[in-house]
Amino acid sequence: MLSEKDFQRIVKEMDRLKNVDIVKYLQETSPWFNVLESTILRAVRILDEKGIFYVLYGLRPLPLYGVPYISKEINFAIKVDGEESFVEQLQRGGFRKVAKFEDELEFLDLQRNRRVVFTYSPKPLEWDDELIERAIKKMDVRILSVEDFAASLLSKRESVMMAELAAKVIYANMDKIDLDYLKMRASRLKSEDRLEAILEGLKKASSR
Repeated sequence: MLSEKDFQRIVKEMDRLKNVDIVKYLQETSPWFNVLESTILRAVRILDEKGIFYVLYGLRPLPLYGVPYISKEINFAIKVDGEESFVEQLQRGGFRKVAKFEDELEFLDLQRNRRVVFTYSPKPLEWDDELIERAIKKMDVRILSVEDFAASLLSKRESVMMAELAAKVIYANMDKIDLDYLKMRASRLKSEDRLEAILEGLKKASSR
């Protein structure tokens, strides 16, 4: 888990970026990286036109939560009853299905030669009414609520990096987090101990 020095470093870093547009900041500091590159926007347009509920998830949307982080992977979670029409629509839009696994489909964006993975739920979370209702849109792309996203990071119990990213997401959004809901999600994922440790660590570090 994270040490006292880790929490102090996290708070110092996130305070320095408190009033910064993180997406714009990454564009300026890492011009080769585009958080919402054309592959993502084209896939979103197809999903919206088809009326398919989705969220961009994994580590790619971290900047949309106020955390400066670069991930090249593109992952969507989709809520569909069947894949046939979904696959057909994507293929018409320039994506080719290249692999199918038990719970995910892998496509290649033929225009940009970019790999895109679609899964049937935002694992380790599963679709439910509250998760769907709380999902938000940032820059016209739908992502999980801050609480659901943080809880999903906390579920990776063996990963210190995920704990640090969860701490950054929580701290960057502390003024608007629904702590009761976050604790409920963490409890369901058996991560309530990690959440309590992070909340306490951030509280101590920010009060110094």
